[in-house]
Amino acid sequence: MILVISNIANNAASALVDMFPAEAAVLITASEFHQTVKVKISVNNFQSSVLTINNKNIIPDKITGVITTTPYFLPQEFYYIEPADRSYVCAELNAFFIYFLSQLKCKKFNPSSQRTLTGLSMHKIELLKTFHQLKIPLWKVHLKNGINIDAEDDTKLEHYKATIAGNVLLPHTLPEKVIIYMQRISEFFLLPYIQAYFVSPNEKEFFLLDILTVPDLENEEVKGAVVNYFKPI
Repeated sequence: MILVISNIANNAASALVDMFPAEAAVLITASEFHQTVKVKISVNNFQSSVLTINNKNIIPDKITGVITTTPYFLPQEFYYIEPADRSYVCAELNAFFIYFLSQLKCKKFNPSSQRTLTGLSMHKIELLKTFHQLKIPLWKVHLKNGINIDAEDDTKLEHYKATIAGNVLLPHTLPEKVIIYMQRISEFFLLPYIQAYFVSPNEKEFFLLDILTVPDLENEEVKGAVVNYFKPI
């Protein structure tokens, strides 16, 4: 069983579930959690825990994959909870899922981190230092309280979007330097999915502008790569 963690408004996540064989994948959202999911967790023996989804019991060893399409649940998704309690319930469920997903030993696209359900939770400064160590040129930024302000205008530059999805690098026509930089990022972070944005002032130099690690399922090629990632070898 493959778990697809998302929110009810993400139609692409629902479409992804349908791309797998019948009953091979199931969608889990905060908005429907109270109706579709029950959990019995054993902290001392996690493998004996039981996840009940749509009245079907699943033990951790039967979960073959996880695809997380949101970094965290939002309070407004818990419409069935009293408004005054939604933030608390949301925080608790986020914390529970970070723990639960971290304990699973299956393939994950992308794995949870200490603070998010998927991908990286590093502070912007940490990321910039990491890219500098990897010898990846960075576009100029001016950070204030973690927010990029007064950045040098990049609207007149050539923009490149590069995506690693499983073992696939998209698009297939990326400049050689961008490919090299993406390989360095992928080897360092060991994440199945990375989307990076580069800018170039002259088509010879390429500077990293931003990086995202939440899968973009609106992209049909990405969805296909996700499905292929979970196919048996």
